[in-house]
Amino acid sequence: MKYMKYICLVLFSLVWLVGLSPSIYAKLGEWNLINDGYQFGDLYRLSNLPQFKDPVKPCPKQAPVTKVSSAKKVCLYIIGDSFTEKERVGKEDFAVDEYQYVHWDNILHLKPDTTKTNILLMECVERHFREKMASPIHNIIPDSATFVMTGPEPSFMQKLDHAFAADPAETRLDVAFFQNDWMLKIKEMKAAFTYHFFHRADKKVTLVNNDNSLVYYMDTDTPKSTSSFSKLADTELDTIMTNLAESHSIAKKLGFDHVVLSIIPNKVSVIMPEYGQYNQLISRVYAHPKLDMPYVDVLPDFRRMKENSYLKGDSHWTCQAQEVWLTKTNDLIKKVAQEN
Repeated sequence: MKYMKYICLVLFSLVWLVGLSPSIYAKLGEWNLINDGYQFGDLYRLSNLPQFKDPVKPCPKQAPVTKVSSAKKVCLYIIGDSFTEKERVGKEDFAVDEYQYVHWDNILHLKPDTTKTNILLMECVERHFREKMASPIHNIIPDSATFVMTGPEPSFMQKLDHAFAADPAETRLDVAFFQNDWMLKIKEMKAAFTYHFFHRADKKVTLVNNDNSLVYYMDTDTPKSTSSFSKLADTELDTIMTNLAESHSIAKKLGFDHVVLSIIPNKVSVIMPEYGQYNQLISRVYAHPKLDMPYVDVLPDFRRMKENSYLKGDSHWTCQAQEVWLTKTNDLIKKVAQEN
């Protein structure tokens, strides 16, 4: 019994440390001792419905992209979200000579090379576009060099608060101990029972298309601006267009030669726009007479692809849909670059 007490003490101490310490949690991930929970998609991770369990695989590398035929070298800067993160796309996917990505949440310090053609691509998923354009872009600042800043290092007290906060600790413990194969099987059994007997799923997902498709709840069932079906008044649209125009002006003053817009559709906007009264955000922005920049529109293409445009258990696009976006984006980059 004495040894058993020590064994239990050590085990519970390890559990406590994993939940408490983000650094220990990060090390477990680096050593591949835990799964991040997203190996089968973010929507599967939320719902654990077995019919949507689909391993997420990296897209196969395509043939090298032909660079722009231009006297000047082309530099592409992207302000984007998870659709353009390095895990999905990179410099090799674009018809450019130089490339820089910054997430909307971070700050790009910029010193553009005026001997080159500098293009800014503003990419944003539909659910967050309205909040991003509630004001002009503010995460690019001029500097003596170009680099990305992720924000100041949090203080010791902030780190301590975050370590003891319930939600982050719960997430770390869930990933560390409940995202392995046998625990996922138990979760799947529970989720399947709830679905089949009560027709319910996790509140953060929505079943659409006769329950054949899974989408994020923010795309459907929130009264806020993230939903494809929350009302978009003409006055709000006018504000969005004004801020887009101001963003274009700011980018020009910072040294960009061209500014390009791309709104990635919500999954439900493609799979089942008749789920509610679709607010037509994307088409209304692109057709607006005040829009003063070229854009990449993939909504019609994705709707022709239907379920093949988005992953079964994830809110992100398939490799096929990503390739459609990259092709249209590169065609537009080549077009605007040749104007210089």
